[in-house]
Amino acid sequence: MPQQEGLDLFEREKRTAEEQIAAAWQLHVESVQELLERGWQQHLSRALEERFQAFREAFARELESRVERRLEQELARAASASARALGEKLNQIARRLAHAEKAADWAAALLDGALEFAPRAVLFSISGGKVRYEDHRAAPGFELRRIPQLPASLDHAPAFQNVVQTLDAVISLASAGELGLEFSEALDGDEEKRVCLLPVISVGRDGARRVSAVLYVESGDDPVDLNLLEVITALAGPALEALQASGAASPDRAPVIPILPSAPVPAPAAAASAPEAPEWSALPREEQELHAKAQRFARVRVAEIRLYHAKKVREGREVRNIYAILKEEIDRSRAQFRHEFFRVPSMIDYLHLEILRTLANDDATLLGPDYPGPLA
Repeated sequence: MPQQEGLDLFEREKRTAEEQIAAAWQLHVESVQELLERGWQQHLSRALEERFQAFREAFARELESRVERRLEQELARAASASARALGEKLNQIARRLAHAEKAADWAAALLDGALEFAPRAVLFSISGGKVRYEDHRAAPGFELRRIPQLPASLDHAPAFQNVVQTLDAVISLASAGELGLEFSEALDGDEEKRVCLLPVISVGRDGARRVSAVLYVESGDDPVDLNLLEVITALAGPALEALQASGAASPDRAPVIPILPSAPVPAPAAAASAPEAPEWSALPREEQELHAKAQRFARVRVAEIRLYHAKKVREGREVRNIYAILKEEIDRSRAQFRHEFFRVPSMIDYLHLEILRTLANDDATLLGPDYPGPLA
């Protein structure tokens, strides 16, 4: 019996030990499994985070690269379009200067071109040691205080004298001491405002280069591009030489373009219908400005007809019926002129004068029998 009891005790202890070992193993397995699971999640999370971080960085680099390439393409397109537009403007100005048949056409082309790049442009002629106002263009807000009436001696206008002596552009104060009292007051000059004077250079019969005219320009809130304006005045010089060579302007002086030119000497058939220019000095300043704008409108509109409908103009002259060939363009211009400028009793039909002078070469019979004549 004692031996049996010893065996039973051994078996019980063995089973107990086996259970303890099994329990310990189970605990170990659970612990290892927990560690494995927790480590897997941490490793996976880290792997995903690293992967997505790399993806974000690659995506950001690719997006930045594509945006940069697209921006470069758009900037290149914009620069190309801007260059084409600028080239078209300069080409149109050059064509108008080259096609000018008379001094007034030349001056209008120069000033209209300058107005594309500056809010105020004023043309002065240089002759006999004097500076004389010829014409101007101004954006809204930059209208002249008044039209300069008297020429100034170069001795009393040092800025102009400097241009004549150096044959180069001059940056000057708009003071009376630099521009002369008459011009400084008309141009709202003061001791603080700076303006630019650009020479129009032509070659005389003696082969010498000289300043025939000066283009005055000033800027507004944004600075003007003087390089472009110098290109325009450089184009204007040879065009002026061509006019001088053809006899359209005096070879010894710059062209004179009065603000209110007297009516041209008409052909007998048109003598009764040619309006007379009003007395300039008797007009109020507001009416002077309206007359100046009306003249500019007439010059520009007729110049556009000559530029864009040159074949029709030639054909109209050949058949001696310009109005029949250009009826649509002329009627549209007449209607606009009447609407915009016939607001004061002193207004005359500058458009008619310009059509007669420029399109018909002062020969009213070339306009044709149906031409309605000047506006009432």
